[in-house]
Amino acid sequence: MKHYRDAITVGKVKCMYSVLHRGWLMPSGEVVRNPLKVQRLAEELDTKRGAQ
Repeated sequence: MKHYRDAITVGKVKCMYSVLHRGWLMPSGEVVRNPLKVQRLAEELDTKRGAQ
C-alpha cells in the first residue's frame, strides 16, 4: 500500500477502497474503515478459500 486509498490484496482476495463509503469493500459487501482490520480479514478469507 503506497497511498491510503490503495486496494488491499492478499492472495486472491482483493478489497477495493470506496471513496463514497470512505472504507474498503470486502468481497461480502461489508465496508471496513480500519486498514489493519481489512488486512486481517482478507488474510482469514484467503486462508479459508485456500483450504477448500
